[in-house]
Amino acid sequence: MEILDKMYTLIRTRGLKCDGCNLGKDYHSDGYRCFHSGVFFHKECANSDLEINNLYHPQHSLHIKVVAENEDVYGECKVCRGDWKCGVCHKMMIWTFGAYTCLKCPNLAIHLRCATRFGIWDGTELEGIPEHILEVKSYEPTEEGTITHFSHVDHTLKLNEENNTNDKCRWCKACLYPIFFSSFYSCVKCDDYILHKKCAFLPKKKVDSFYKMSITLITVPKWNDGIFVCNACQYVFQGFRYESDDGNIILDVRCGSIVDSSVHESHPLHLLYITYSTEDKICNGCGDKATMVLSCEDCGYFLDIKCSILPKMVKHKNDKDHFLFLCYGEKTSERYWCEICEEELDPGKWFYLCEHCGLTFHIKCTLGDFIWMKPKDEDDSSRVFVISNNRITRPICYVCDSRCQFSSILHFLGEIFCSVRCIKKKFMDESMIELAND
Repeated sequence: MEILDKMYTLIRTRGLKCDGCNLGKDYHSDGYRCFHSGVFFHKECANSDLEINNLYHPQHSLHIKVVAENEDVYGECKVCRGDWKCGVCHKMMIWTFGAYTCLKCPNLAIHLRCATRFGIWDGTELEGIPEHILEVKSYEPTEEGTITHFSHVDHTLKLNEENNTNDKCRWCKACLYPIFFSSFYSCVKCDDYILHKKCAFLPKKKVDSFYKMSITLITVPKWNDGIFVCNACQYVFQGFRYESDDGNIILDVRCGSIVDSSVHESHPLHLLYITYSTEDKICNGCGDKATMVLSCEDCGYFLDIKCSILPKMVKHKNDKDHFLFLCYGEKTSERYWCEICEEELDPGKWFYLCEHCGLTFHIKCTLGDFIWMKPKDEDDSSRVFVISNNRITRPICYVCDSRCQFSSILHFLGEIFCSVRCIKKKFMDESMIELAND
Protein backbone atom coordinates (compact mmCIF):
# COMPACT_ATOMS: atom_id res chain seq x y z
CA MET A 1 0.00 0.00 0.00
CA GLU A 2 2.74 2.41 -0.98
CA ILE A 3 0.48 5.28 -2.01
CA LEU A 4 -1.81 5.24 1.02
CA ASP A 5 -1.02 7.51 3.91
CA LYS A 6 -4.15 6.91 6.06
CA MET A 7 -5.87 3.97 7.68
CA TYR A 8 -7.49 2.03 4.87
CA THR A 9 -9.43 -1.19 5.26
CA LEU A 10 -9.09 -4.08 2.83
CA ILE A 11 -12.55 -4.92 1.52
CA ARG A 12 -14.11 -6.93 -1.27
CA THR A 13 -16.37 -4.89 -3.51
CA ARG A 14 -18.07 -4.89 -6.90
CA GLY A 15 -18.08 -2.05 -9.42
CA LEU A 16 -16.74 0.63 -7.05
CA LYS A 17 -14.76 3.23 -8.99
CA CYS A 18 -11.09 3.45 -8.04
CA ASP A 19 -9.71 6.84 -7.02
CA GLY A 20 -6.36 5.87 -8.49
CA CYS A 21 -7.19 4.71 -12.02
CA ASN A 22 -10.79 6.03 -12.34
CA LEU A 23 -11.99 2.59 -13.41
CA GLY A 24 -14.57 0.28 -11.89
CA LYS A 25 -14.74 -3.50 -12.16
CA ASP A 26 -17.71 -5.65 -13.08
CA TYR A 27 -16.51 -8.47 -10.88
CA HIS A 28 -15.75 -8.72 -7.18
CA SER A 29 -12.26 -7.39 -6.46
CA ASP A 30 -10.14 -6.60 -3.46
CA GLY A 31 -9.43 -3.00 -2.62
CA TYR A 32 -8.63 -0.54 0.14
CA ARG A 33 -11.20 1.95 1.38
CA CYS A 34 -11.10 4.78 3.85
CA PHE A 35 -14.54 4.77 5.52
CA HIS A 36 -13.96 8.27 6.84
CA SER A 37 -13.53 9.91 3.41
CA GLY A 38 -14.96 7.24 1.11
CA VAL A 39 -11.79 7.04 -0.98
CA PHE A 40 -11.26 3.63 -2.59
CA PHE A 41 -8.27 2.06 -4.38
CA HIS A 42 -8.02 -1.23 -6.24
CA LYS A 43 -5.47 -3.42 -4.55
CA GLU A 44 -3.14 -3.28 -7.57
CA CYS A 45 -3.45 0.52 -7.73
CA ALA A 46 -2.71 0.85 -4.03
CA ASN A 47 0.45 -1.20 -4.57
CA SER A 48 1.62 0.94 -7.51
CA ASP A 49 5.34 1.69 -7.48
CA LEU A 50 6.27 5.18 -6.36
CA GLU A 51 8.88 5.80 -9.05
CA ILE A 52 9.18 4.19 -12.48
CA ASN A 53 10.79 4.69 -15.87
CA ASN A 54 8.57 4.92 -18.93
CA LEU A 55 9.43 4.68 -22.62
CA TYR A 56 7.10 7.57 -23.44
CA HIS A 57 9.23 9.84 -21.28
CA PRO A 58 12.65 8.20 -21.08
CA GLN A 59 14.58 11.33 -20.08
CA HIS A 60 13.42 11.32 -16.45
CA SER A 61 11.77 9.01 -13.97
CA LEU A 62 8.06 9.35 -13.19
CA HIS A 63 6.62 9.70 -9.67
CA ILE A 64 3.15 8.69 -8.59
CA LYS A 65 0.74 11.41 -7.51
CA VAL A 66 -2.61 10.82 -5.82
CA VAL A 67 -4.69 13.80 -4.73
CA ALA A 68 -5.69 13.54 -1.08
CA GLU A 69 -9.19 14.43 0.04
CA ASN A 70 -8.12 17.50 1.98
CA GLU A 71 -5.56 18.73 -0.57
CA ASP A 72 -6.19 22.14 -2.11
CA VAL A 73 -6.01 21.32 -5.82
CA TYR A 74 -7.67 24.46 -7.11
CA GLY A 75 -5.97 27.72 -7.99
CA GLU A 76 -2.99 27.21 -10.29
CA CYS A 77 -3.40 23.48 -10.85
CA LYS A 78 -3.45 22.80 -14.60
CA VAL A 79 -5.15 19.46 -14.14
CA CYS A 80 -8.21 21.01 -12.50
CA ARG A 81 -8.49 23.51 -15.36
CA GLY A 82 -8.50 20.62 -17.82
CA ASP A 83 -5.21 21.59 -19.46
CA TRP A 84 -3.47 18.22 -19.14
CA LYS A 85 -3.72 15.20 -21.36
CA CYS A 86 -2.27 11.79 -20.66
CA GLY A 87 1.16 11.49 -22.24
CA VAL A 88 0.31 8.02 -23.58
CA CYS A 89 -3.38 7.85 -24.57
CA HIS A 90 -3.80 11.66 -24.98
CA LYS A 91 -7.16 11.65 -23.19
CA MET A 92 -7.96 14.39 -20.70
CA MET A 93 -6.72 13.92 -17.15
CA ILE A 94 -9.18 14.19 -14.24
CA TRP A 95 -7.59 15.96 -11.29
CA THR A 96 -9.22 13.82 -8.59
CA PHE A 97 -7.58 10.60 -9.77
CA GLY A 98 -4.05 9.26 -9.63
CA ALA A 99 -1.33 9.84 -12.20
CA TYR A 100 2.38 9.54 -12.77
CA THR A 101 4.10 12.89 -13.15
CA CYS A 102 7.62 14.12 -13.87
CA LEU A 103 9.28 16.33 -11.28
CA LYS A 104 11.35 18.06 -13.98
CA CYS A 105 8.66 18.42 -16.66
CA PRO A 106 5.66 20.07 -14.96
CA ASN A 107 3.37 19.72 -17.99
CA LEU A 108 3.55 15.93 -18.15
CA ALA A 109 1.07 13.53 -16.56
CA ILE A 110 0.21 9.90 -17.40
CA HIS A 111 -2.67 7.72 -16.18
CA LEU A 112 -1.63 4.99 -13.74
CA ARG A 113 -2.75 2.23 -16.09
CA CYS A 114 -1.19 3.87 -19.16
CA ALA A 115 2.18 4.38 -17.46
CA THR A 116 2.43 0.73 -16.45
CA ARG A 117 1.10 -0.76 -19.68
CA PHE A 118 2.99 -3.77 -21.07
CA GLY A 119 5.70 -2.68 -23.48
CA ILE A 120 5.89 0.82 -21.98
CA TRP A 121 7.16 -0.03 -18.49
CA ASP A 122 9.71 -2.74 -17.75
CA GLY A 123 8.27 -3.45 -14.28
CA THR A 124 11.21 -1.98 -12.36
CA GLU A 125 10.68 0.09 -9.21
CA LEU A 126 13.17 3.00 -9.19
CA GLU A 127 12.61 4.39 -5.69
CA GLY A 128 15.96 4.86 -4.02
CA ILE A 129 17.85 4.14 -7.26
CA PRO A 130 19.74 7.02 -8.94
CA GLU A 131 17.82 8.28 -11.97
CA HIS A 132 18.82 6.53 -15.17
CA ILE A 133 18.84 8.80 -18.19
CA LEU A 134 18.59 6.96 -21.49
CA GLU A 135 19.40 10.01 -23.58
CA VAL A 136 23.17 10.35 -24.08
CA LYS A 137 24.80 13.54 -25.36
CA SER A 138 26.92 13.44 -28.50
CA TYR A 139 29.12 16.44 -27.71
CA GLU A 140 31.11 18.06 -24.93
CA PRO A 141 31.67 21.83 -24.63
CA THR A 142 35.36 22.75 -24.45
CA GLU A 143 35.16 26.51 -24.07
CA GLU A 144 32.68 29.21 -25.03
CA GLY A 145 31.54 28.67 -28.61
CA THR A 146 33.44 25.41 -29.21
CA ILE A 147 32.64 21.73 -28.73
CA THR A 148 34.11 18.31 -29.36
CA HIS A 149 31.75 15.95 -31.19
CA PHE A 150 31.98 12.17 -31.12
CA SER A 151 31.73 12.05 -34.92
CA HIS A 152 34.88 14.18 -35.33
CA VAL A 153 36.97 13.58 -32.24
CA ASP A 154 40.33 14.72 -33.61
CA HIS A 155 39.40 18.38 -34.02
CA THR A 156 37.34 21.05 -32.29
CA LEU A 157 34.15 22.45 -33.80
CA LYS A 158 33.51 26.19 -33.59
CA LEU A 159 30.08 27.84 -33.50
CA ASN A 160 29.19 30.18 -36.38
CA GLU A 161 26.09 32.28 -35.85
CA GLU A 162 25.68 33.39 -39.48
CA ASN A 163 26.41 31.93 -42.89
CA ASN A 164 27.44 34.03 -45.85
CA THR A 165 25.01 32.80 -48.48
CA ASN A 166 27.14 34.38 -51.22
CA ASP A 167 29.79 31.78 -50.56
CA LYS A 168 29.80 28.33 -52.10
CA CYS A 169 26.92 26.30 -50.70
CA ARG A 170 27.80 24.48 -47.47
CA TRP A 171 26.27 21.14 -46.52
CA CYS A 172 25.64 19.66 -43.10
CA LYS A 173 27.34 16.29 -42.65
CA ALA A 174 24.49 14.96 -40.52
CA CYS A 175 21.30 15.81 -42.45
CA LEU A 176 22.92 16.56 -45.83
CA TYR A 177 20.91 19.73 -46.23
CA PRO A 178 22.46 23.11 -47.10
CA ILE A 179 23.44 25.63 -44.46
CA PHE A 180 21.35 28.72 -45.21
CA PHE A 181 20.77 31.10 -42.32
CA SER A 182 20.98 28.58 -39.47
CA SER A 183 23.73 28.60 -36.85
CA PHE A 184 26.29 25.86 -37.44
CA TYR A 185 29.48 24.31 -36.11
CA SER A 186 32.48 24.00 -38.38
CA CYS A 187 35.79 22.25 -37.85
CA VAL A 188 38.65 24.63 -37.12
CA LYS A 189 40.95 22.57 -39.38
CA CYS A 190 38.73 20.77 -41.92
CA ASP A 191 36.95 23.06 -44.37
CA ASP A 192 34.24 20.56 -45.26
CA TYR A 193 33.19 19.30 -41.83
CA ILE A 194 30.08 21.28 -40.89
CA LEU A 195 27.05 20.50 -38.71
CA HIS A 196 23.89 22.51 -38.20
CA LYS A 197 23.75 23.56 -34.56
CA LYS A 198 20.65 21.42 -34.00
CA CYS A 199 22.35 18.47 -35.72
CA ALA A 200 25.45 18.84 -33.55
CA PHE A 201 23.21 18.57 -30.47
CA LEU A 202 21.43 15.38 -31.60
CA PRO A 203 21.58 12.77 -28.81
CA LYS A 204 24.04 9.95 -29.33
CA LYS A 205 21.56 7.50 -27.82
CA LYS A 206 17.85 7.86 -27.10
CA VAL A 207 14.46 6.14 -27.26
CA ASP A 208 12.67 6.90 -30.52
CA SER A 209 9.11 8.19 -30.56
CA PHE A 210 7.76 5.83 -33.23
CA TYR A 211 8.76 2.34 -32.14
CA LYS A 212 9.72 3.05 -28.49
CA MET A 213 13.08 1.36 -29.00
CA SER A 214 16.58 2.33 -27.97
CA ILE A 215 18.32 3.87 -30.99
CA THR A 216 21.90 4.97 -31.53
CA LEU A 217 23.23 7.74 -33.75
CA ILE A 218 25.48 6.26 -36.45
CA THR A 219 27.75 8.78 -38.16
CA VAL A 220 29.59 6.64 -40.68
CA PRO A 221 28.08 4.67 -43.60
CA LYS A 222 27.90 0.91 -43.38
CA TRP A 223 29.63 0.67 -46.72
CA ASN A 224 31.94 2.96 -48.66
CA ASP A 225 28.95 3.92 -50.78
CA GLY A 226 25.37 3.36 -49.76
CA ILE A 227 21.95 4.81 -49.22
CA PHE A 228 19.20 4.09 -46.73
CA VAL A 229 15.42 4.27 -46.66
CA CYS A 230 13.96 5.74 -43.47
CA ASN A 231 11.38 3.44 -41.86
CA ALA A 232 9.22 6.42 -40.80
CA CYS A 233 9.07 8.82 -43.77
CA GLN A 234 10.22 6.38 -46.49
CA TYR A 235 12.61 8.96 -47.95
CA VAL A 236 15.95 7.82 -49.38
CA PHE A 237 18.78 9.47 -47.48
CA GLN A 238 22.49 9.59 -46.72
CA GLY A 239 24.35 11.17 -43.81
CA PHE A 240 23.91 10.34 -40.13
CA ARG A 241 21.21 7.87 -39.14
CA TYR A 242 19.58 6.43 -36.04
CA GLU A 243 19.62 2.65 -35.83
CA SER A 244 17.90 0.34 -33.36
CA ASP A 245 20.01 -2.05 -31.30
CA ASP A 246 18.80 -5.02 -33.37
CA GLY A 247 19.45 -3.19 -36.64
CA ASN A 248 15.86 -3.63 -37.87
CA ILE A 249 14.84 0.03 -37.59
CA ILE A 250 16.62 2.86 -39.40
CA LEU A 251 15.57 6.50 -39.09
CA ASP A 252 17.09 9.58 -40.65
CA VAL A 253 18.02 12.35 -38.22
CA ARG A 254 14.85 14.30 -38.98
CA CYS A 255 12.47 11.47 -38.07
CA GLY A 256 14.75 10.40 -35.23
CA SER A 257 14.25 13.87 -33.73
CA ILE A 258 10.44 13.85 -33.83
CA VAL A 259 8.88 13.78 -30.37
CA ASP A 260 5.52 12.23 -29.51
CA SER A 261 3.81 15.55 -28.83
CA SER A 262 4.90 18.62 -30.75
CA VAL A 263 3.63 21.78 -32.42
CA HIS A 264 3.95 22.13 -36.19
CA GLU A 265 3.90 25.51 -37.93
CA SER A 266 1.01 24.36 -40.12
CA HIS A 267 -1.17 23.78 -37.03
CA PRO A 268 0.17 26.03 -34.26
CA LEU A 269 -2.82 26.03 -31.90
CA HIS A 270 -2.76 22.36 -30.85
CA LEU A 271 -0.25 19.63 -30.17
CA LEU A 272 0.21 16.85 -32.71
CA TYR A 273 0.69 13.28 -31.50
CA ILE A 274 2.18 10.26 -33.24
CA THR A 275 -0.76 8.03 -34.08
CA TYR A 276 -1.06 4.58 -35.64
CA SER A 277 -4.34 3.68 -37.30
CA THR A 278 -5.75 0.56 -38.91
CA GLU A 279 -7.53 2.85 -41.36
CA ASP A 280 -5.92 5.26 -43.78
CA LYS A 281 -5.86 8.89 -42.69
CA ILE A 282 -5.79 11.71 -45.24
CA CYS A 283 -2.80 14.03 -44.83
CA ASN A 284 -3.79 17.70 -44.71
CA GLY A 285 -0.53 18.61 -46.38
CA CYS A 286 -0.48 16.48 -49.52
CA GLY A 287 -3.79 14.59 -49.56
CA ASP A 288 -2.04 11.18 -49.50
CA LYS A 289 -3.27 8.29 -47.36
CA ALA A 290 -1.19 7.09 -44.41
CA THR A 291 -1.61 4.87 -41.35
CA MET A 292 1.21 6.47 -39.31
CA VAL A 293 0.55 10.18 -38.88
CA LEU A 294 0.89 13.15 -36.57
CA SER A 295 -2.66 13.90 -35.46
CA CYS A 296 -4.48 16.59 -33.54
CA GLU A 297 -6.78 15.15 -30.90
CA ASP A 298 -8.89 18.31 -30.84
CA CYS A 299 -9.85 18.88 -34.48
CA GLY A 300 -8.91 15.83 -36.54
CA TYR A 301 -5.92 17.39 -38.30
CA PHE A 302 -3.59 14.77 -39.81
CA LEU A 303 -0.08 15.12 -41.13
CA ASP A 304 1.90 12.24 -42.59
CA ILE A 305 5.53 11.88 -41.58
CA LYS A 306 7.04 12.86 -44.92
CA CYS A 307 5.17 16.19 -44.91
CA SER A 308 6.06 16.93 -41.29
CA ILE A 309 9.80 17.09 -42.13
CA LEU A 310 9.61 19.11 -45.36
CA PRO A 311 12.17 21.95 -45.40
CA LYS A 312 10.63 25.35 -44.74
CA MET A 313 13.01 27.10 -47.13
CA VAL A 314 14.63 25.85 -50.35
CA LYS A 315 16.55 27.10 -53.37
CA HIS A 316 15.61 26.12 -56.92
CA LYS A 317 17.13 26.83 -60.33
CA ASN A 318 13.82 28.24 -61.61
CA ASP A 319 14.21 31.16 -59.18
CA LYS A 320 17.92 31.58 -58.56
CA ASP A 321 17.66 35.02 -56.95
CA HIS A 322 15.21 34.17 -54.16
CA PHE A 323 14.36 31.50 -51.63
CA LEU A 324 11.17 29.49 -51.90
CA PHE A 325 9.11 29.14 -48.72
CA LEU A 326 6.74 26.35 -47.78
CA CYS A 327 3.12 27.50 -47.93
CA TYR A 328 0.56 25.47 -45.93
CA GLY A 329 -2.27 25.89 -48.43
CA GLU A 330 -4.65 28.73 -49.15
CA LYS A 331 -8.42 29.03 -49.38
CA THR A 332 -8.91 30.81 -52.67
CA SER A 333 -10.84 30.53 -55.90
CA GLU A 334 -7.82 31.64 -57.93
CA ARG A 335 -6.05 29.16 -60.20
CA TYR A 336 -2.37 28.50 -59.46
CA TRP A 337 0.19 27.00 -61.81
CA CYS A 338 3.46 25.22 -61.08
CA GLU A 339 6.43 27.09 -62.51
CA ILE A 340 8.31 23.83 -63.16
CA CYS A 341 5.83 21.42 -64.77
CA GLU A 342 3.48 24.20 -65.92
CA GLU A 343 0.47 22.20 -64.75
CA GLU A 344 -2.28 23.41 -62.42
CA LEU A 345 -1.54 23.47 -58.70
CA ASP A 346 -4.14 22.89 -55.98
CA PRO A 347 -3.73 25.87 -53.62
CA GLY A 348 -5.56 23.96 -50.88
CA LYS A 349 -2.58 21.63 -50.57
CA TRP A 350 0.93 22.58 -49.54
CA PHE A 351 3.23 24.15 -52.12
CA TYR A 352 6.37 26.29 -52.37
CA LEU A 353 6.06 30.01 -53.00
CA CYS A 354 8.46 32.76 -54.00
CA GLU A 355 7.24 35.72 -51.97
CA HIS A 356 9.07 38.20 -54.23
CA CYS A 357 7.90 36.96 -57.61
CA GLY A 358 4.64 35.28 -56.64
CA LEU A 359 5.72 32.07 -58.37
CA THR A 360 4.26 28.78 -57.10
CA PHE A 361 5.74 25.28 -57.25
CA HIS A 362 4.52 21.75 -56.61
CA ILE A 363 6.43 20.20 -53.69
CA LYS A 364 7.26 17.09 -55.72
CA CYS A 365 8.49 19.17 -58.66
CA THR A 366 10.63 21.31 -56.36
CA LEU A 367 12.25 18.61 -54.27
CA GLY A 368 11.96 15.31 -56.12
CA ASP A 369 12.62 12.22 -54.02
CA PHE A 370 16.29 12.82 -53.23
CA ILE A 371 16.21 16.00 -51.17
CA TRP A 372 18.17 14.37 -48.32
CA MET A 373 21.16 13.40 -50.48
CA LYS A 374 24.08 15.64 -51.37
CA PRO A 375 24.57 16.42 -55.06
CA LYS A 376 27.74 15.14 -56.70
CA ASP A 377 30.87 17.31 -56.42
CA GLU A 378 33.30 17.65 -59.30
CA ASP A 379 35.95 15.71 -57.40
CA ASP A 380 33.50 13.13 -55.98
CA SER A 381 34.39 9.53 -56.89
CA SER A 382 31.32 7.99 -55.25
CA ARG A 383 29.28 5.45 -57.22
CA VAL A 384 26.07 6.67 -55.55
CA PHE A 385 25.20 10.31 -56.08
CA VAL A 386 22.47 12.75 -57.05
CA ILE A 387 22.61 15.22 -59.92
CA SER A 388 20.24 17.97 -60.97
CA ASN A 389 17.89 17.08 -63.78
CA ASN A 390 18.65 20.25 -65.73
CA ARG A 391 19.94 18.98 -69.06
CA ILE A 392 18.28 19.67 -72.39
CA THR A 393 17.47 15.96 -72.79
CA ARG A 394 16.10 14.29 -69.68
CA PRO A 395 17.57 10.83 -68.94
CA ILE A 396 15.50 7.63 -68.92
CA CYS A 397 14.82 5.81 -65.62
CA TYR A 398 16.27 2.28 -65.39
CA VAL A 399 13.05 0.87 -63.86
CA CYS A 400 10.01 2.67 -65.29
CA ASP A 401 11.67 3.42 -68.66
CA SER A 402 10.26 6.95 -68.60
CA ARG A 403 11.94 10.32 -68.89
CA CYS A 404 12.93 11.55 -65.42
CA GLN A 405 10.65 14.51 -64.69
CA PHE A 406 11.65 15.65 -61.20
CA SER A 407 14.37 18.11 -60.17
CA SER A 408 16.98 15.51 -59.22
CA ILE A 409 17.91 12.00 -60.30
CA LEU A 410 19.88 9.24 -58.58
CA HIS A 411 22.89 7.50 -60.08
CA PHE A 412 23.25 4.12 -58.41
CA LEU A 413 25.90 1.66 -59.59
CA GLY A 414 25.84 3.09 -63.08
CA GLU A 415 22.04 3.11 -63.42
CA ILE A 416 19.60 6.03 -63.25
CA PHE A 417 16.54 6.12 -60.95
CA CYS A 418 13.87 8.81 -61.03
CA SER A 419 12.08 8.16 -57.73
CA VAL A 420 11.91 6.20 -54.49
CA ARG A 421 9.11 4.13 -55.98
CA CYS A 422 11.42 2.87 -58.73
CA ILE A 423 14.21 2.15 -56.24
CA LYS A 424 11.86 0.09 -54.04
CA LYS A 425 10.52 -1.75 -57.06
CA LYS A 426 14.05 -2.71 -58.01
CA PHE A 427 15.28 -3.63 -54.55
CA MET A 428 12.16 -5.33 -53.12
CA ASP A 429 11.33 -2.69 -50.48
CA GLU A 430 14.51 -3.31 -48.50
CA SER A 431 15.03 -0.76 -45.73
CA MET A 432 18.73 -0.62 -46.59
CA ILE A 433 20.14 -0.75 -50.10
CA GLU A 434 23.51 -2.49 -50.13
CA LEU A 435 25.97 -2.09 -52.91
CA ALA A 436 27.10 -5.16 -54.78
CA ASN A 437 30.66 -6.10 -53.96
CA ASP A 438 33.05 -5.83 -56.84
